Amino acid sequence: MTATDIAETPQILQPVPGFFIRQAVDNMAWIDMGDYVLVVDALEQAELEQEVMDAIKRTAGPAPVRFVLNTHTHYDHVALNDAFRKRFKAEIVSLAASRVRDEGRWFQGRRRVQMLPMPGCHTDEDCVVWCPDDRILLVGDIFGWGLIPLVGRLDRSSRTLLESTYRRLIEFDARVVMPGHGPVCTNAELVRWVKYLGELIDSVSAACQAGKSDQEILDQTAPPPDMHGWWRFLKWKHRDSVEKVLRPVRRGLLQ
Repeated sequence: MTATDIAETPQILQPVPGFFIRQAVDNMAWIDMGDYVLVVDALEQAELEQEVMDAIKRTAGPAPVRFVLNTHTHYDHVALNDAFRKRFKAEIVSLAASRVRDEGRWFQGRRRVQMLPMPGCHTDEDCVVWCPDDRILLVGDIFGWGLIPLVGRLDRSSRTLLESTYRRLIEFDARVVMPGHGPVCTNAELVRWVKYLGELIDSVSAACQAGKSDQEILDQTAPPPDMHGWWRFLKWKHRDSVEKVLRPVRRGLLQ
């Protein structure tokens, strides 16, 4: 990371009273529900346990953590699960544990929180967390500041899934969006990414039809100027997305 990387130094953000986001390379949030605290995602470094526990107590008060919601269970979202379980007997909730129905699961208290399955964009267990009273949406790794989030192959089917999922996310009209990693954003970035994906597929397809080599396409597919400020986009994310589009276009999987 460079000295100008916004995620280099963790920050505790409070977009609304009682709602706290630890913004860093790996993000997590905790929410004051009144007589308990609800946590979303749990980082990748178990050694941050005391720092995180102190921050929660300092900001949200002494109420116990009753629930930890994992947007998915990749290692970089679950490291502190056991710590919350041991300290508070917190319930760990994830789609992998089969505790979230298709219509979602609601958590009630000082505010309402909904955990809603939206699988397939990044993993088969993707969930988002929607806080309607605060208009805050936590999307895990479905949004990655220019990354195509798929672990599997990009093709017609997965493109359709991505676009339909993003339509659902955009319909929330969130004021604040917390991705799994890096800076928080707004609904506008979700809208822009869908447009970017379509533009990228069209651009790469046209270049292939024009007879350009893979290397020419990788070198000449320029990042959109209005996205130059996106987190780590120019450093490597745009090129990664071009590569992920180029392979299926060459194989006829996106036409």
